[in-house]
Amino acid sequence: MGNVKTTGTLIKEEDVSVGNKIASESSTEEGQHVQQVELTTIDDFVKENGLTRVDFIKADIEGYERYMLEGARETLKNFAPKLAICTYHLPDDPEVLESLIKKANPAYNIVQKKSKLFASVPGK
Repeated sequence: MGNVKTTGTLIKEEDVSVGNKIASESSTEEGQHVQQVELTTIDDFVKENGLTRVDFIKADIEGYERYMLEGARETLKNFAPKLAICTYHLPDDPEVLESLIKKANPAYNIVQKKSKLFASVPGK
């Protein structure tokens, strides 16, 4: 999930399930497998699947959180899901992620604790 619909290169580690990543290049090292995958936005996923509610979004996506939030603007505005997002991947994550959330929906209350951001809209 990102900020635009596109294809990406998924690099999968042979023996490790947590070491997979989307890369901008398709070069691999020994023990890695490459696969082309379709990427979408949360907003497009919600629209294409006719979702009538989105209650919760949790993300620990290795520095890609800001792009996920950019691609979820309408979802944050219309559904105000609760959020639990990691903020330790990039130095400016705490400020950038909070700003993106508030820009999409100013009603969010945001609390940041130990490299994580928690957000909710009162009454939702």
